Amino acid sequence: MTENILFILGGVAIFLYGIELMGDGLKRSAGNKIRTIIEKTTNTPLKGILVGILLTGLLQSSSGVTVLVIGLVGAGLMTLRQAVGVVFGANIGTTITSILIGLPIADYALLFVFVGVIMVFFFKRKMVQSIGTTILGFGLIFFGLDVMGSGLKEIVMTDYVHDLFLLFSDTSNSFFWFFGVTFGTLFTAAVQSSSAAIGIIQKLYHLNIEAGVQTFTLWGALPMILGANIGTTITGLLASINGTLEAKRVSAIHIMFNLIGTTIFLILLWPYHEIVEWVERTFLEPYSMATLAVAHVMMNVVTTLILFWFIDLMIKFTHVIIKDKPYNDELEVIFSESLLQETPSLALYYVKKGINKMGDLAKNYFLLAKRYSFTNEDGVVDKAEAIENTLDDYDKRLHDYMIKLVRNNSLSEKDSNRLSRDLDTIRDFERIGDHLTNLVGFFKNRYNENQVLSKGGEEDLRHYYRILEEMFDVTLASFVFNDVEKAKIAIEYETLTDKLEEKFRLSYVERLKAGELNFTSKTNYVEILSNLERIGDHLKNIAENIINPMRVPRLDTEDNPLE
Repeated sequence: MTENILFILGGVAIFLYGIELMGDGLKRSAGNKIRTIIEKTTNTPLKGILVGILLTGLLQSSSGVTVLVIGLVGAGLMTLRQAVGVVFGANIGTTITSILIGLPIADYALLFVFVGVIMVFFFKRKMVQSIGTTILGFGLIFFGLDVMGSGLKEIVMTDYVHDLFLLFSDTSNSFFWFFGVTFGTLFTAAVQSSSAAIGIIQKLYHLNIEAGVQTFTLWGALPMILGANIGTTITGLLASINGTLEAKRVSAIHIMFNLIGTTIFLILLWPYHEIVEWVERTFLEPYSMATLAVAHVMMNVVTTLILFWFIDLMIKFTHVIIKDKPYNDELEVIFSESLLQETPSLALYYVKKGINKMGDLAKNYFLLAKRYSFTNEDGVVDKAEAIENTLDDYDKRLHDYMIKLVRNNSLSEKDSNRLSRDLDTIRDFERIGDHLTNLVGFFKNRYNENQVLSKGGEEDLRHYYRILEEMFDVTLASFVFNDVEKAKIAIEYETLTDKLEEKFRLSYVERLKAGELNFTSKTNYVEILSNLERIGDHLKNIAENIINPMRVPRLDTEDNPLE
């Protein structure tokens, strides 16, 4: 008995690891293309269904795809309506694993393992290693099932297990379906994968032949498969708990899909059983693992065909049960812990969306400081403080998220370069915020001391702000679109800002000599020019990183005591 239990535990472990390994290999083979696929092909629910099938085939887990979609919706790349299509498709795509398991290729499991190991350990090319990982995982799935079956073969013949399976299969018991659905739900929730749970159920069903005793019938297996479709929603539910409202709605639709589908097929359990049994009797062998693969495909395809016509109604219902509320934390919709593991290159893409928001915030702060330089508006100091705190918060959270990204994953050279550039960029935006806070503080002091800009001083400042605003716009555009030509223009602007700072400082000295204004310690005009010039320096840093992300990071040697 102990040996059999070890075979079962070891077999399940190898089986689950095989599914994980196969999905990981497929993901690494095509992971960098996932963002492009999603962006270009989910503009309608029907296309979303096809994308959902494809993604689930890559990730080998409908739960994983649902978690990924929750992150995509939260990041603003997909609408809820598009996400519904992908979730529907994921439920069809998850049947791919059960179809593969149902194929008669178990005798070649160790051959797949051997080929996969050779490709992983004896080839240097990343793509070959990724394909090898996929093949290795594929072989381990079947090998794990065989090991598990070796242990189960003896145990399913014991009186206790025999009676348990009869409980699931005894149609004279009005609640036999309830026991099967409950077992399937709990077991799937435990292993966090409907593909894995159904694969094990397929093996249990097939053991009727190997054990030579009919203990686990189709009546017992079908409710378990229906329960597995409910259990797979747990992962998405957990992923959405701390997510946005839209993320919660995606999870709700995933749960609705599986609950409605399960309910329909439980109501129609008798015709469902008769159709699957006819397929088995006509095209397959008794107790074939492919039988339950057919049942799994049928359940999800039919549910999709029915609910496709009610997508808008389902979306409206989620808005009723998950009501809108004020939401101000824009970064929260960017971050997704699931993306850190599922698709790191996609997580890095969303980091850039967060930096774009940080850049827009810095630009708005610049315009606020510009207005305050010429007009003493009420409430500006409080607004400035709030924006500065938000920029500091963005800096810390984006930095921490990127560090977690690089620690949790082996990034490609291209993604590593992007991450290094982006770390520099968030630092530059944060420093720009510091200089703008200085400017607001300088003008607050001037207003308190009734210091009025001279006509020449105001003209020079307005000119300087105009040039910096143009530089700000072209720098942000160069970063958002990775436009090298715009980055070069931004660097040309920086040369101009250096010259203007020197020219306007000399003009200020000339006005002092001419007696056009009185010098006091509260004037701060030179410091104002200096901070504007440093803003130009940081914009130049951002532009230089666009032109050459491989350049040696500069040392930030600013030592302004007022910052």
